[in-house]
Amino acid sequence: IKMKRLLCIFLLLLTFPAKVIAEVVVQEEPLRWSKTARLHGDHLYQNLCAACHNSDGSGNGKAAGALGIGAPDLTRIAARNGGVFPYVEIERVIANSNFGKPHGGSPMPAWEQQFESVYFRTARNPLQRDAYAQDRIHELASYIETIQLPN
Repeated sequence: IKMKRLLCIFLLLLTFPAKVIAEVVVQEEPLRWSKTARLHGDHLYQNLCAACHNSDGSGNGKAAGALGIGAPDLTRIAARNGGVFPYVEIERVIANSNFGKPHGGSPMPAWEQQFESVYFRTARNPLQRDAYAQDRIHELASYIETIQLPN
C-alpha cells in the first residue's frame, strides 16, 4: 500500500504543480493534536486559532459565534498599540490566556499547558517541556505579527 501511495504521489508530481500536491497531501487525513502542535506559522494558526479568530485573524470566527463569545481582531493589535506589536504581551496572553480565572477569564485555552502536555509524552524533562512550549508560543506570536494591518 505504501508503494502504491508513493507511486501516486510521484505521478501527481509529474502532472500538477507542487503547491496543489502539498494541499492534497496536507488535507489527506485529520491531524492529531500531537502533530498539530508541531506545525509552523500559518498552519499552526489555522489549526488552533482560526476557528475563533477567523482564518485571516479579523476576529469572530465560526466557533466564537457558536460559543456565544467575541474573539478579538488579531490584525489590529499593533494599530491599537501605537503601531508597535506588543510581542511579550501577546506571548503572555497565548501562554496563559485564562488569566488565573478558570471559569471567569478568557475562554481561550492556556496554550502553554496544552503544548507542554504534547511534549510530556516524548520527554519528561521539565526544562525541555518548557522550552518546547515557549517555542510553539513564539511561533504563534510571530505569525500573528505578520498579519498586522497598517494603522
